[in-house]
Amino acid sequence: MWQPSTNKPRPPSRTGIAARIAHRLLAPCVLALSLGTSMSSHGAGPAAAPERPPAGTDVDETRTVAQRTRAPADCLSVVLEGVTVLLDRSELSRQAHAKPTQWKTEAERMALIEGRRAAALLQAAAPAQGGSPACHPVTQTLDGDDQFVVLAHLERGAAAVLPAGATQPVPSVAIRYLGQRCGPLCGRGSIMVSIPGQPQPFMVTHWWAS
Repeated sequence: MWQPSTNKPRPPSRTGIAARIAHRLLAPCVLALSLGTSMSSHGAGPAAAPERPPAGTDVDETRTVAQRTRAPADCLSVVLEGVTVLLDRSELSRQAHAKPTQWKTEAERMALIEGRRAAALLQAAAPAQGGSPACHPVTQTLDGDDQFVVLAHLERGAAAVLPAGATQPVPSVAIRYLGQRCGPLCGRGSIMVSIPGQPQPFMVTHWWAS
């Protein structure tokens, strides 16, 4: 004789509910603060930036990234904690002009964001002061978008980096990805760039937060 089952569906555990809520709340935060993950991965530059460690996780990873050994012929210069970072203005210009006017895919959306960032940094630069190479200096304090442009060039080895008083670029920089979680809705991550052998980073960029 058929009898109805006495096995009632188990209600979701508090742990499971908390995990789902944390995922929903954390995802927008991680996405919003990690928009600069791949500066040239959409055809706007010479090479795609290497993939970063996953945002929103515990991580402490340092990579040594080779950089340009000569300054670009037409460059944009940024001074960070006494260290001069030179970017190729032609690369920035190509990226700014390659951005789509509208977007339908995630790749197009990122290309639009990155193109706008490149254009804004170009506009912030002052006229070149002469000399060889002719560099256009950015003297204003960099905002978050500007920092993402500079960081992406460093991540893919497309910058020339000169310590204070140096006349030749260093061969490489150290890029440290540091993420620390303290709970489902607690944590932050930073990306730090330093010259090997120097105790302090010359650039610290907000990566993600929850």
